[in-house]
Amino acid sequence: MPDLGSGLAAAKAAAGDGYVCVLGADVARQCLEAGELDEVLVAVLPVLLGDGTRLFEVEGGRSVPLEQITVDEVPTGVDLWMRVVR
Repeated sequence: MPDLGSGLAAAKAAAGDGYVCVLGADVARQCLEAGELDEVLVAVLPVLLGDGTRLFEVEGGRSVPLEQITVDEVPTGVDLWMRVVR
């Protein structure tokens, strides 16, 4: 099973000058911890989920500073694009 580093390297090579998008809270969290996550899309929808992986669940509650890029209203809710502040 490939590790995060080799997976990111392959994705970056395939993307060339384009963007690499990751899906899934666990992979995004790993990318964040590795310093490889630049932006986050948060979709706010009128649904309450009772289970799943928390994106920023870190022991000790370390905060992740974000800066707003855009807020877009969509038919089903709101999309928030945020930049990870380093």
